[in-house]
Amino acid sequence: MIGVIIALWFYIGFVFGRLSCAAGQPVPVTNSPIIEPELFAKAVDHAKTLAVTTDPQYKQHQKQHQQLLEELRNGSVEALYTVAQSLNQRNVGEDRITSVQLWHALADGADHVASAVALGFSYAEVDKELALKYFVQASNGDDEGPHQASLYNAGRLLLELNDAASSLAYIRACATVEKNYPAYETPAQTKTCKDAYELLSNQIMTKTTPGIEDAIEMFLYASIDDVPQENTKEFTKWSKAMEFLQTYASLMQEEDGTADDANKKAKAFMTYLLSAQEQLLSLQKSSKSFSELQNYLLEIILGRIQVLVTASTATGESEL
Repeated sequence: MIGVIIALWFYIGFVFGRLSCAAGQPVPVTNSPIIEPELFAKAVDHAKTLAVTTDPQYKQHQKQHQQLLEELRNGSVEALYTVAQSLNQRNVGEDRITSVQLWHALADGADHVASAVALGFSYAEVDKELALKYFVQASNGDDEGPHQASLYNAGRLLLELNDAASSLAYIRACATVEKNYPAYETPAQTKTCKDAYELLSNQIMTKTTPGIEDAIEMFLYASIDDVPQENTKEFTKWSKAMEFLQTYASLMQEEDGTADDANKKAKAFMTYLLSAQEQLLSLQKSSKSFSELQNYLLEIILGRIQVLVTASTATGESEL
């Protein structure tokens, strides 16, 4: 449905964790299979090469290098990630493969945020659905809060994959991180997401004509202020209208029996359509609290319902 892709792609800081291992043994990763010995050996071998340097602060470099090796052998997630990053930056085929394997071990095995971010970027141009999987994983952040940039990147990929509703949801979450997780927010990233959300909203209104199903899916994500809130009259009206439409759609899937059954079914169609229409017309009276996009989507939904009401009156049956 969406033919416009937002040309924004930002990447911010990482969150690191720790894991433990015994030297000379496969590296265990929390809640998952272990890092295989051969893969771990490649990481250690590469880490050893990092000792070669022309750094004028040679002694300081050596101290840092020894610390990296020690942490690596102790199973530090940060150290493993650092080695994977270094391997990837060498831009050599086998090294890049090894780096991706290490990131997989950390992201799949330890829910390591930085490794999931790295995998998201690694797959972004070759497998968008797999990239999306890792950006979504990274967006959950750590136990304390989300990873803001990954919320945006997930939203961008969802738009490329033609899921405008989910794209709105993730970009809105990125734009509003400061409300619930101020420590995980950066002003520049928040501005990027707010601009992207506004741009996407405008593109939906000016460049597309969503169908009723798309409009319904987008409606609750179409306000950056998260309107209507749960446990409000407006949310209740919306929910009731959706229940009526769902019942209508379910009836449409049932096979007709006798002529009498068909007549009863036609009456039921009209009842549920009119009930949904009544709730949405009542909801429309609160239009001042809704975003411009929400009012646009509400008009589409009501317009389609009116078409169905007219068709049902004329033929006794019509589909969403």
